[in-house]
Amino acid sequence: MAKVIAFIQARMGSSRLPNKVLKEINGRPVIVHVVERLKKASCIDDIVLLTSTNQENDELCLVAKEHKIKYFRGPEENVLQRFQLATEQYPCEFVMRITGDTPFVEAEICDRLCFKVIDEHAQYGFLSEMFAEGVDCEVVETSALKGLALQTLRPSELEHVTLHFYENKEQQYQVIEMSNDTDDSHYRFTLDTQEDWQVINALADAHDDTLNVTYKQIKEFLDDHPEIKAINAQVIRNEGLLISLKHEQQGRE
Repeated sequence: MAKVIAFIQARMGSSRLPNKVLKEINGRPVIVHVVERLKKASCIDDIVLLTSTNQENDELCLVAKEHKIKYFRGPEENVLQRFQLATEQYPCEFVMRITGDTPFVEAEICDRLCFKVIDEHAQYGFLSEMFAEGVDCEVVETSALKGLALQTLRPSELEHVTLHFYENKEQQYQVIEMSNDTDDSHYRFTLDTQEDWQVINALADAHDDTLNVTYKQIKEFLDDHPEIKAINAQVIRNEGLLISLKHEQQGRE
């Protein structure tokens, strides 16, 4: 089978919740949580943390070293170039992009998307918004990723690694959207705001074994505790991308 490497995109300088990837869930930093849960995915051959060369990320790299997590450092703003450079050091046929703020990423969902992309000979695959915010993963063919000419792309395409494939404006890529059996778009357990952290803390308090708690169990917990589910219900999905696109549009006007 094709070699797949999970690249976890993370940095310390989050504007809304600084240092979020080193916050601890049941004694483990969020970034370690992400890695340990990804290790359960059968499709992933290796896992690498991708952060930037900014000095503020030195602490993150020290934690990675301590936990024997491979890491790569590249540009802060041009995240796409960071990914392209990482594939030179860590060659593979497919890259699975994971963000470091998804401590409850689900290996089974990662596997389903990965096998679907490979089996259907696609260049890019992503999850439908019918999945909850918190299990996000994407798969992109490395040759397609490396084939992007950085100087021809918009700033938003450099910041948001897979945006060029997602938009697929010229229909040059085979793109797959993996649908979900149920509409789970109203669940949110990613980590981007202080409200998200409250929800994740509540989940951690309720489940000692947060490395193995399942997507189904998390949804059941939030269903049983609507007051917790409501804490971050007003947070806008993919707000960072929407802000980037808005600024880009204003710059052209």
